[in-house]
Amino acid sequence: MSDALSEEFFAEVSDKYYPQVLEGLEKLGSGEVTAGIEVLARPLHTIKGVTGFMPGFEAASHLTHAVESFLKMLQAGTLPHSDDNLSLASYGVNSVFAAIEQIRELGAPDQSEIDAVCEVLQAASGGAQGGAKAASANCVACDRDPQGPVLRLTCARMHKKAQADQLVGAILALPQTEPVILDLSGVSTFGSGVWDDLAGLAGMWTIRVRGLKGAARETFFAWNFDTVFAVEPTPQAHAGSEQ
Repeated sequence: MSDALSEEFFAEVSDKYYPQVLEGLEKLGSGEVTAGIEVLARPLHTIKGVTGFMPGFEAASHLTHAVESFLKMLQAGTLPHSDDNLSLASYGVNSVFAAIEQIRELGAPDQSEIDAVCEVLQAASGGAQGGAKAASANCVACDRDPQGPVLRLTCARMHKKAQADQLVGAILALPQTEPVILDLSGVSTFGSGVWDDLAGLAGMWTIRVRGLKGAARETFFAWNFDTVFAVEPTPQAHAGSEQ
């Protein structure tokens, strides 16, 4: 994207909108939810409108609309101001700017990333069909490798209390004499509330985490759960590299 209109838009995003968004996210993170959403609403609404008529930016406009709708539900009280929802709100807002940066650098955003963010927001909003059924389905498979038992999570989103209860129950059924490995390689998002439930077991079981990626990884490190659970390096990682 190198035409004059696009370059002007990118400059506006960098110089005007992003500073406003940082202010809004800071308020959101400090518990000033209503004030934070009010600050975020102005730049996001403008970005949604501008990207909606610019060729090549339609996916970013769709994503911004999904994020804006999620924020409106938080603002109206339709969704609770839970840690998970606020984390998802911040993740969604940051994803808008990541998509715009991809358009600037690569000419197009990663559509699979946009689809994943929109799906997560829809599920958290209660709009995903079959959500209750998925929450009650078995989401933990028990395997073993030379390091010990491996609990492989088979659902892409781990947020529901029923899911946390399944995972806790699976750990309780294992001996405390060897490490328990959580394989999150198939998980896109993992709620901080589920980590909180697992943290209560960390003093009795040694729990290691494998396969962190995307939003699940962001939540894990943003909430400092790396101080509670050990993170295994990826198989491709060289000795001495960071997880």
